[in-house]
Amino acid sequence: MILKSFEIEKNIKILLRYRIILIYGENIGLKESFKGKIISLFKDKEIVKLYNEDISKNKDIIINEAKNISLFTKDKVIIFNQASDKILSDIQYILRNENQTKIILFADILEKKSKLRSFFEKEKTIALIPCYNDNEITLRRLVQSELKDYKNLNSDVVTMVINYSNLDRKNIMSNLEKIKIYFEKKILSQDELETLLNSDRNELFENIRDAALSGDKSRLNGLFDNFVFNKEETFLYLNAINQRLIKIKEIQDQNAVHNNLELTFNKMRPPIFWKDKPTYMKLLKKWDKKRVLEAIIYLGKIEKEIKYNSSIDQLAIVRNSITNICSNSWTYF
Repeated sequence: MILKSFEIEKNIKILLRYRIILIYGENIGLKESFKGKIISLFKDKEIVKLYNEDISKNKDIIINEAKNISLFTKDKVIIFNQASDKILSDIQYILRNENQTKIILFADILEKKSKLRSFFEKEKTIALIPCYNDNEITLRRLVQSELKDYKNLNSDVVTMVINYSNLDRKNIMSNLEKIKIYFEKKILSQDELETLLNSDRNELFENIRDAALSGDKSRLNGLFDNFVFNKEETFLYLNAINQRLIKIKEIQDQNAVHNNLELTFNKMRPPIFWKDKPTYMKLLKKWDKKRVLEAIIYLGKIEKEIKYNSSIDQLAIVRNSITNICSNSWTYF
């Protein structure tokens, strides 16, 4: 039996009707949300979490756990992660035998030829919930549902939450949690909301900046995947990196006088906070004076080109420039 994910989001108690449930798909955020709601739904039951590695140690572990009912708890819920076709026979066996144990399976993408997926699609007494990637419609529905009891909720507020979350369900749920804590009286203010959400966005770009300056290509690519560049902030991105480089140059110039980094840090004005010192120490080892000047000149030319050439793709240029800073490659257009 195939169930619609949005129906389960509205009413998780629908799952009480089914003894065995398979939740699969590429939408990690949605699956994590379902897992949290399921654990909350069955909080008074004995919950057993199993993984693929448990099967490698004991191939009958699912069946054994389903049979083994504690004297102290009436019902048991098994949550099996990383489900695949190799557990199909176990599920069929459990389904044939009367048992009160509820089993929730979580899987990644299951192709149409998957035997496990096909079995759940055809059987009427068990449930299958595909979790496809979100689009703007599903995300808007999510935000509206979570904030439906808040005053001043409108389309602009919903759009703001979605945009500041980079169209990512996991980020949206995290931001919604912050909104609920901050606006405890359930009265939304767009100005306060923007300040709240923007602080996280600024922090994310600071991580991008520092990953680029550190030459950490792997981390930079991962951060890129979770950040949506905004055309209106084009020059803010360039300026953030440029200011970091200028600060590195200032430290280098001061240290040429003192020849003692600790003393140099203490004498810098404005002062460098203690939590930023390890980052600057790492960057000072990575960047010598010549390269710092080259990078500052490079970013200046990029900014000038963007200002006077309206036909170019600004955000593509900014992203490429950040990648070039990471690889120390001064490629222009």
